[in-house]
Amino acid sequence: MNTAITPEELYENYHEKVARYISSHVQNAHDRADLQQQVFLNAIAALENYDSSRAAPGTWLYAITRNAVTDYYRGRSRDSILVEIDEAGPLSVEDEDRLLTQERLEMLAAALEKLPERERNIVILRFYHGLSARETANRVGVSYANVRVLQHGALRKLRRYLGDEAYS
Repeated sequence: MNTAITPEELYENYHEKVARYISSHVQNAHDRADLQQQVFLNAIAALENYDSSRAAPGTWLYAITRNAVTDYYRGRSRDSILVEIDEAGPLSVEDEDRLLTQERLEMLAAALEKLPERERNIVILRFYHGLSARETANRVGVSYANVRVLQHGALRKLRRYLGDEAYS
């Protein structure tokens, strides 16, 4: 592999950008510091596999950072629910519903990650942010008709990724 950057250079050149990205996604200061440290530990561990011909160091590190933030929220959500339930004693019907809902959300997040970036962005803008197809078209820079086609294809893929059990 072609490693064009040392761990010291990686940290020196990108620690502020990584910190800004994490700060824009995570509110707790202690968690932000832990995540930043984890990003650089992950990057240094993977540095021997880094190939500068495939991606610039910043792009590669951005992917590691984005994945770390995603993993943080996946783990945090399930863990916080389990701790609350454990402290409360036996499971109630509401607790079981919360766990099932959390599981479905995690399945959806994993399925969304499988979509191409443009389709994922359209689904998020349309269904999470509640934008109209026209507003989404303006944000993404494609035609209204193309948003509808991409949305339809993305939803069909999500159904396939999630399988029938997500709708039962």
